Amino acid sequence: MANARFAEAVLFLVGVVMQGFDLVAGGQLAALPEFRRQFGYPQPDGSFLLPAHYLSAWSSIAPACEIVATFIFAPLLERFGRKPGILAASLISTAGVILQQLATDWRVHLAGRGVNGIAIGIMFTISPLWIGETCRPELRGFFLCFFNTSIVFGQFAIAVVARGSSHLGGKWQWWLPIVAMYIFPAGWFFFPESPYWLVRQGRNREAQISLRTVYGFKNEAFYTAEVRRMESENEQELSTRHSHAEGSYKFLGIDMSTEAECFNGTNLKRTLTAVFAASGQQMIGATFVIGYATYFLELIGVKDYFDASVVLYVVMLLSSMGAFPLSEIVGRRTMIVHPQFFLCFALLLIGILGCIPNPEKTSWGIVVLIYIWAIVYQLSIGAVGFVLASEIATARLRSTTQGLVTITNALWGLIMQFTVPYMINTDAGHLGGKVGFIFFGTGSIAAIGGWYLYPETKGISFEKMDELYASRTAPRHFKRAVAAQGEITPHTSKEEGSEHVEGTSSSL
Repeated sequence: MANARFAEAVLFLVGVVMQGFDLVAGGQLAALPEFRRQFGYPQPDGSFLLPAHYLSAWSSIAPACEIVATFIFAPLLERFGRKPGILAASLISTAGVILQQLATDWRVHLAGRGVNGIAIGIMFTISPLWIGETCRPELRGFFLCFFNTSIVFGQFAIAVVARGSSHLGGKWQWWLPIVAMYIFPAGWFFFPESPYWLVRQGRNREAQISLRTVYGFKNEAFYTAEVRRMESENEQELSTRHSHAEGSYKFLGIDMSTEAECFNGTNLKRTLTAVFAASGQQMIGATFVIGYATYFLELIGVKDYFDASVVLYVVMLLSSMGAFPLSEIVGRRTMIVHPQFFLCFALLLIGILGCIPNPEKTSWGIVVLIYIWAIVYQLSIGAVGFVLASEIATARLRSTTQGLVTITNALWGLIMQFTVPYMINTDAGHLGGKVGFIFFGTGSIAAIGGWYLYPETKGISFEKMDELYASRTAPRHFKRAVAAQGEITPHTSKEEGSEHVEGTSSSL
């Protein structure tokens, strides 16, 4: 069983590593002298400068295209399934990488990053949805944390590749990090179709085959029980759908009923929670600390900035892996809410150090704070934010909610990727460590909002979450409500083959 679960993790890892790879690629490429020589302007000292508007455009084009791609492809996921979307992303990504590699003008490189952003938008929508539909409830937290680790691994991989290519001369110094992107579209071809979606289409036999591909062991009773569990969940969803079938909402001739339903009744709070969990990552400084770490460290005068950034990504990767067991031991809310306030405090200290006139005395203090921030971030909102965002929606609205999460996350990414270069670049704001004040402000909003919105979902089935939201229990009291119900309500196993026990009472 352990080997099967590992095989499942590897299958979806390939699909999201590139999101992390691309997120950091702009900052890594900007730190390479040959890349600056190719696209920048010469300076009196013989170096080359990439204007802030180049960096801003390169960084923001991908999340902008992610938003467009999600609007187009998310409504098609329920009709055509997850596999066709994955194949489309593979082909689109290949075209985007070719454009980046062959670019001799900054606008062509911009187009390549935009095309690749479309592929990333598709995969970023499908991957957590596929994980949530394929994993058993008691394993969701573990593997959704692994989703974040896959992204962090991509960030680590581009840092290592860029560090190695920095020793090369000529165009291969900046070509190597781009050519490395070809591996990701090739890996996406090995994804099986979502078994949950196949059950929804009445293709149960194919669903069992897909599950066997994912888990990799021979146990027909297990696969039969899993399909029955998915059938039961689907029947409950259909029952709920019929109760809401009296009205529909169309925009420009497109049926937007499920999108509109995400913002009705108790679904509104669930949608806001999912969106806020993803947005909080950007609001609390992920783009600043993670996306531009190497380039920022160079700007504040750190001599071994490439080595420092590689160590930073190693630290983040190990921290993200540490979130695997903690998400199921400690719980989601505990791992997010209080650490967010600590992250804000670290950003405040970075801002204060940035006010000291002599950067040589403060640069390594800022580096230490960035390392501490990165560790806490990856153990909290960085990893567990994806868990909450993927768990919180009702079964029927899960794919639609994930599309909204992707759009919102990309919108925040667009804002941050567009503005951060202007904050830190020497020909623009040149704020240095004072940029910490900006993210202290936005991060405080994320921390306070999370206190009221984030529930504890550890070990709670989708059905139980439906009951808790329907009873209008405050999300921060979910754990207490389930514990109280457990003391007065007998628990029974609900499904054949289930490895966990759930309460059956719907009253709170």
